Amino acid sequence: MKNTKNIKAKNKLMVDKLNSDMDLCGLSIEIQKGFLFFMGASINIGINESVVDLSPFTQTDEEQRETFMQIIHSYSKSSGIFEDYGELHDGVFLEAIYTFNTIFFSLNGSGTEELDSNLRSVKLTKNSAPSIMNKCEPHKGLMEKYKNANYNLNTFHNLIEDVFAHTGKELHENEFDLQKSYEAGYAYFCMQSSTDIKGSLFLYKTMYNMLTPLYKALYSYPFLNFVYPDILLTNHIFSNSLQLFYVGIDATITQSIHRFHQYIFYQSNSIELREVWDFKLEGGQKMQDLVFINAQSIRETDVISLREHFLAFDDFMNPSLKNAKMTLNEFYYQILVGIKEKYNINPCNKEQNHWNNLGDFIQFLGILFYETCLHAIVLDEIIETEQE
Repeated sequence: MKNTKNIKAKNKLMVDKLNSDMDLCGLSIEIQKGFLFFMGASINIGINESVVDLSPFTQTDEEQRETFMQIIHSYSKSSGIFEDYGELHDGVFLEAIYTFNTIFFSLNGSGTEELDSNLRSVKLTKNSAPSIMNKCEPHKGLMEKYKNANYNLNTFHNLIEDVFAHTGKELHENEFDLQKSYEAGYAYFCMQSSTDIKGSLFLYKTMYNMLTPLYKALYSYPFLNFVYPDILLTNHIFSNSLQLFYVGIDATITQSIHRFHQYIFYQSNSIELREVWDFKLEGGQKMQDLVFINAQSIRETDVISLREHFLAFDDFMNPSLKNAKMTLNEFYYQILVGIKEKYNINPCNKEQNHWNNLGDFIQFLGILFYETCLHAIVLDEIIETEQE
């Protein structure tokens, strides 16, 4: 049996790290509480879908149970009984998760028929129409806001933050702190799943799968804390977000880029960021330029030896850049246009600050770094001046 005192000490470090990184990212208190409620409500899904390999710790039923319980209770321990958090209006949380799913299935072209088909139907009386469990009227304001939206990363990043803010408002108004918000989420899922376990898992899995890199990174903390606590405590949220953005991409590509990222962003043989990387919204244009200039210099490293492997890679934002010749300014323009078209993220400009918060900006910088590195390797040449 593991030392309980050591587990509590490790968990406290993780809680402090998660809370401080949410603050660093400039997330509002409502978003923080809404995120933690969601993490508590979906933690069982997170365990099953985790990008952190838990298999060495789940070899027996007893090991699996102990591992799962340690992860579930690492941020805070819930009673699992929603009545213990009785100040809350449970309809707010059902409305939020059902609205997210409604918008998701509308944007991917499936419609709510597919959504509702995954929820349990029951007849309350012999002659009544079936009642669908875990179904409610979607939130009108959110439905209106996203009715003309497109299916892309930025749409879902904004939607996720809106849903977190909506649920977090209920928690904040009832004076729930961060840990109690997490506990209430876990208890709410326990209550919800008692009537429709399959449907409840379906609703939360949809949202879990659509978490954007920033929130995937924050969500991963209890899992990293269990397996790699030292790495969790030393990684900057920028690096964590970048790593979660890579998930599912060819490891030869991502490992090469991530090693290069370590060289660019961190002091030599250190866990400290280089002073230039202050990640502030003020002067965002300068930070954007700096990320691009450093990222394109990957061509000057030994990663260029993998160019043929990169050329064979088939998931390019802009495949027309393969074997292209252009100036540095033209390349920069193509990268920013590509990010706008693929992710619907507007780059920095000198006129306004359009980011939701610093976390939103950090996430963009990670995408900019990856896409610049990827495309820089496959260019044939970056020419010095415009050809006449």
